[in-house]
Amino acid sequence: MPTVFFAARPDELAMVAATHADSTAMLAVLDTVAAGDLDPAQLIDLDLLVTRNDPAEVREAVLTPAHEGPDDGGTVLLPVRPALGSRLAHLSDHDVDALAERWAAADGAADGGWDAYRCGQLIRSLSLLALLACADGRELFVRFDS
Repeated sequence: MPTVFFAARPDELAMVAATHADSTAMLAVLDTVAAGDLDPAQLIDLDLLVTRNDPAEVREAVLTPAHEGPDDGGTVLLPVRPALGSRLAHLSDHDVDALAERWAAADGAADGGWDAYRCGQLIRSLSLLALLACADGRELFVRFDS
C-alpha cells in the first residue's frame, strides 16, 4: 500500500491501528490523500519548510509513532504535527506554488520523482484534507509501509 495521509479521531486511529495488516477497509471510510512513495524524511522536510520549527523538535515529533501496537512487519502510523496541519489548511495558491518549488529542491527530492508539480499536487490535497480535519475536529496522520 502506498503512503496515505488521513484525518481521524482517536477512536478511528485506534481502528486503523488495530487493522494494521489490512487497514485498506478502515481507511476507505476516512478522508485520505494517497502520497505514493513519499517517505518520512520527505515529511520532515515539508514540516521544516512550512513551520520553520527547530529541526530536532520536528524530527522527534514526526518520528514518534501515533499509535503503539504490535510490530506488524513494517507499517507505521505517524502523526502530522498540528503546527503543520494548521499551516497547510491556510495556504494560498501562491504559497503552495512557492512551497512546492522549495520542497522539490530539498535534499534531492526531485531525484526520487518528486518534482515541483508532484509536490504541489500533494500539498494542495493535504491542504484540503487539513481543512476537512479542522472542520470535523480530527487530527492528521500518515501511514507508511516499509
